Amino acid sequence: MEKQYVTVIGGANIDITGTPHYDLNINDSNPGQTILSLGGVGRNIAENLSRLNVNVKFITVLGDDGYSREITNNCEELNISLEHSLIMTNERTSTYLCINDESGEMKVAISDMEIYKYITPGYLKEKLGVINNGKVCVVDTNIPEDSLKYLMDNCNVPIFLDTVSTKKTEKIKDSIHNIYTLKPNIIEAEILSNMKINTIEDLEKATDIILEKGVERLFVSLGAKGVYFTDGNHRGNILPIETKVINTTGAGDSYIAAVIWAYLKGFDLEKSAKAGLSASYICINSSSTVAKNISEEQIINLMENNWR
Repeated sequence: MEKQYVTVIGGANIDITGTPHYDLNINDSNPGQTILSLGGVGRNIAENLSRLNVNVKFITVLGDDGYSREITNNCEELNISLEHSLIMTNERTSTYLCINDESGEMKVAISDMEIYKYITPGYLKEKLGVINNGKVCVVDTNIPEDSLKYLMDNCNVPIFLDTVSTKKTEKIKDSIHNIYTLKPNIIEAEILSNMKINTIEDLEKATDIILEKGVERLFVSLGAKGVYFTDGNHRGNILPIETKVINTTGAGDSYIAAVIWAYLKGFDLEKSAKAGLSASYICINSSSTVAKNISEEQIINLMENNWR
């Protein structure tokens, strides 16, 4: 009998990140460091899950190039299955170019992700048996809008969705009727609720609106103020673990991966929020998009020692 698994559907790309040594000077060349690493929201979530001992089947699309082979080799090393992914000849593997400020906060980024148009509703229909036999389905909004809607209408297992960006959140604002867990930031929550959020009362109202649309659980990222969580019955705000930020790229991906891990462990909403913040803490203390030292033991240790 096959082991239980999680299906991840979304992006896999190469991240190129530049961070200046001093204050970021726009319209000029900045001395600093550039790092090339594996990325893509779906791939990052898949790697985090694998490092947390979760069996993963990853559905993505890659070009037939050197970047593709790097991603494929890495997935093999991590035991992430790509058997249901697409390889497209004469196409570029997706790339993401990010410029940080001197503190490691992302200031601007460019994404080259045209290749994801090949993850069509027709292709997902072929893979529906695989998707619905998993414990959960994890989706990022890099895939086309009609493909996201197809999953909302046809997926029979809990959907965990990462909004990725404000632009891509627009794709799903009218199709969130079958999402078990959603992780937006404040701006994305404003888009999904169609209201401005300036106060905690606004946040409570906005999240209630989103829940009424069919989402079961929400974890809203508040940046330095941590996370706000709610399922309609329970709600709260948990502050993050204080630390010096090295790099924020990938912190949100590690957060949702830990929330999925917590769900598989049977943790409640608040404990899941703490697991996510613990994973984000590990990530922002690493120069990599996915912290190589993330583990179940480390998350549990951080949860036990930072919140009472």
